[in-house]
Amino acid sequence: MSMADKRIPVTEETLEKLKRLGHKGQTYDELINEMMEAYKKEKFIKMLKERREEGHFVDFDEAF
Repeated sequence: MSMADKRIPVTEETLEKLKRLGHKGQTYDELINEMMEAYKKEKFIKMLKERREEGHFVDFDEAF
């Protein structure tokens, strides 16, 4: 896959937090993708919980 050379300005504080989330040898690209996948899963679970609390049936096909 080709890499895009883009710059995303962040504060020093944000950069330090980002560094602490990753592990040795992990690229920022890998870390950001991992974070995006975790966010998508969290968002999906939140949607399911909200629907259950509202008493709405969640159809399997709708869930995806």
